[in-house]
Amino acid sequence: MVRRKPGLIGGVVAVVALLLGGCAGGEVSAADVQQSVRDGLASQGIEVQSVTCPAGVDSTVGTTVVCTVELWDEEAFGQPVDRVRVVVTEVSGDEVRYRLEPLAVGVPDDHGLSDDQTDDNPNDDDTTTE
Repeated sequence: MVRRKPGLIGGVVAVVALLLGGCAGGEVSAADVQQSVRDGLASQGIEVQSVTCPAGVDSTVGTTVVCTVELWDEEAFGQPVDRVRVVVTEVSGDEVRYRLEPLAVGVPDDHGLSDDQTDDNPNDDDTTTE
């Protein structure tokens, strides 16, 4: 029997774009990120019961925030997923593009990130910036 090593599930789920609208410091608000996670997963046929992001995401390529998700179908990715990592991939003017990376239950938030993406992340804690 072949067992899959838990970690990132299926790689990138969706690439999402948001506009920075009057936000201080070039940050997409936590509420906007949460809606994007919902929309991005829904575009893949995955229904979300709830999504909670501890902070917004800074408009700097490589910035990440990990959001907690509760899915209607716990096995939607083939194994239980309880978080989605949001990674900024491109910033063009006031548009921020990022990818969604589902994380399996029990896998560390920084699983699969390179060292330069884990140490300098301003959104690693549960504080928010206004």
